[in-house]
Amino acid sequence: MATCIVAVLTVVPALVFTPQTDAQLAALNRMVTTVNEADAAGYARLYAPDAIITIYGTGELKGRAAIQAHEVELLRQFPGARLAFSNVWQDGRHVVVRYAINARTPNGLTMGHDGLLFLRFDTSGAIIEEHRYQDSLTPMAQLGALRATAFRAPPVLPARLTAHVAAGSTEEQANGSVVTAMLAAMHGGDASAARGFFAVDATIDDVFLPQPFIARDAAASWIRTWTDASPSLELNVTTLLTIGDFVLVESVTSGSLLRSLGLVPASRRAFEVRRGFIVRLGKGKITSLVAFMNGKELAESGGSWPLK
Repeated sequence: MATCIVAVLTVVPALVFTPQTDAQLAALNRMVTTVNEADAAGYARLYAPDAIITIYGTGELKGRAAIQAHEVELLRQFPGARLAFSNVWQDGRHVVVRYAINARTPNGLTMGHDGLLFLRFDTSGAIIEEHRYQDSLTPMAQLGALRATAFRAPPVLPARLTAHVAAGSTEEQANGSVVTAMLAAMHGGDASAARGFFAVDATIDDVFLPQPFIARDAAASWIRTWTDASPSLELNVTTLLTIGDFVLVESVTSGSLLRSLGLVPASRRAFEVRRGFIVRLGKGKITSLVAFMNGKELAESGGSWPLK
């Protein structure tokens, strides 16, 4: 049997866990176990019979049978894959998970990526809906399928899972307002106003790009990267969860790609992509932001796929 990676749960102080949150955490730990033990059937049983997984930039898996078949194929392509979760955010039946996965092909090539899951559980404790944000271009570059000189290495798998539970506080609501206003300013063309919502030493990591933004004014560099590539950006928030110091966002971003962005070349054509965000705040300012999207979806939507 394959070695199983089981995350050690770290509980954020002063949070109240319930039978529902405990059951969700148990399901997530079981998800890690089933992947790491190559148990595709056990993995699929975590989902409701009519569950739908949407993998942005790839497609949909409808129903438990399709989910199991997809997992079987992934395990065939990448035997010995290792999955781990770093953080889980819980708000009733809505759960968000940040994960990392590393794998090796049968001929010894290694790949891995960071990703984000937006999950919805049904009343029985099964997953009924999943939105999966992962970048297909990073593993392709790691495996030599793209002509890329700069790309991310497979991530280090986290050893701990930290759980955060929504409290329904006024502070959480205020954090949501800050993030909403920042995104509106950024995509409304007011870069200066958007920067004002960030702490001076904020960290920014747009996971589909080859490198994070680590300069002192990382927020300005990140905003400029996007607005230079697509001056007419528009963003519509589809999900916003405020949980502790964090705001979790799902969105649809559209524009025209006038300059290259990461591994995706300029096409000067309209695009539309789905993006997920983990935003952390302190004292009313954004202290960190991690963004997820699939570069393949950007390339396909903008007419640059397949990449040459």
